[in-house]
Amino acid sequence: MSQTSIPLPIDYSYLYEISDNDREFIKDMLDTVIKNTPGNLDEIETAGNQKKWTELARAVHKLKPSLLLLNIDSLTAHIKRLEADAKGQIDLELIPTKIAELRELCDLLVSEIKKDIEADAY
Repeated sequence: MSQTSIPLPIDYSYLYEISDNDREFIKDMLDTVIKNTPGNLDEIETAGNQKKWTELARAVHKLKPSLLLLNIDSLTAHIKRLEADAKGQIDLELIPTKIAELRELCDLLVSEIKKDIEADAY
């Protein structure tokens, strides 16, 4: 189980702020997170398993913007730490655990976003 957690319910206030309260835009952004996150995680896991640190850093960097929009401090810190470790080839023995934690967090996040969209609670 990850030491990092996602606060529930998710706070979408930052998306409302940057979109000037445009719910259609927010839903589009959330749909993009749902659509792209699993594939990005697959890329991250593949690069990590192959110990291709530069590719891993790039894949994490690609995932980062959409998750930063959700303004979840713990997830943001986790992503930034994983990217920096891969880039700098630091604490390489911990990277598989960090990737597994990222997968766990993102799976939870995507699941919660789907629920919020279905319930029109975003």
